[in-house]
Amino acid sequence: MWQTDSVQTSMRSLRAGALVLVAALALAPRPDAQSLPYALFDRYLDALREEAGIPGLSVAIVQGRRLVWDTGLGRQDAEQSIPARADTPYLIGGLTQNFAAIVLGQCVEQAGFSISQPMSRWSSVIPEAGAQVRHVLAHASSGAPGEAYRYDAGRFAQLTPVVDDCTDRPFRRVVAEDIFDRLGMRDSLPGRDLAAIGATAPEFFDDARLRAYESVLTRLAVPYRVRGGKATRGEYPADGVSAAGGLISTVRDLARFDIALDDNVLIGQDLRAVAWTNVTTSGGAPLPTGLGWFVQTHNGERLVWQFGAVGDAGSALLLKVPSRDITLILLANSEGLAPDTIANGDVTVSLFAKLFLRLFVS
Repeated sequence: MWQTDSVQTSMRSLRAGALVLVAALALAPRPDAQSLPYALFDRYLDALREEAGIPGLSVAIVQGRRLVWDTGLGRQDAEQSIPARADTPYLIGGLTQNFAAIVLGQCVEQAGFSISQPMSRWSSVIPEAGAQVRHVLAHASSGAPGEAYRYDAGRFAQLTPVVDDCTDRPFRRVVAEDIFDRLGMRDSLPGRDLAAIGATAPEFFDDARLRAYESVLTRLAVPYRVRGGKATRGEYPADGVSAAGGLISTVRDLARFDIALDDNVLIGQDLRAVAWTNVTTSGGAPLPTGLGWFVQTHNGERLVWQFGAVGDAGSALLLKVPSRDITLILLANSEGLAPDTIANGDVTVSLFAKLFLRLFVS
């Protein structure tokens, strides 16, 4: 599971504490399309942050393909009383999957790569003989491939050598070159382990680049673990980057990524539409995922989203409402943005997502 029992207890407390918030939202006026209630969102978001025991939270909202609002709440380093900001870097956990899916999409468009190829070409970890790249992208490779959904970051990580092969470059270098550099994501890093990054491609990750990365790392949000509603300093997981996790970014940089995605800069509109459409079983039953993204319908609106969970260290949420051309991006330095049940495919189990949808979409 993604969260410990104590964190689940904290989340239950958060739900109880949010009853007043829900009542207030029920009385809140429906926002006018031209006047989004940022002050109200800021206030309630900070209340949720405190209830969840999250020391630091950064948030951005993108609408109409431009960054319209961002801020930091709480502390990125509680001991030093350093405030969280919109340019505070965090480990983004499972949001890394979106980057891997984009790179594979570029392989499809630019090199004729087929996601129907068997995973056995690249990995022996996935035993199902019929498992294909597309099944892993949809978290549908377990059992009878394509017939059932089961979230498994370990299986998704097996796409790393697939990316390495189809691009003829290591995954972290591809992301750094083709996405971070291209989009001007200057506070985003292909991992924490600078020595390993430099060894990946010395001619690309030269001393000047590594020094710039090191400067960003000095501002990396401090990780915290939450027990009984109290946050204590945690530990980051072992260094390393795969298709399933390990990238570092900020909400402001992720807003650049989101805008480029909607502007068809990274992949074409047709391929993006496929990625944002629910995969179906052979019997036509929809699964909760597209290709690298979760896709669901809520109150008649299609939601496209992804979450990240870094045990005892951080959490992340990126939620898009395509018909409204609006995106929410949240990064935190402890778990708490969503309960572990979010992996079942329903983003509304997150009170943070629910607050956003009530104020900006409902």
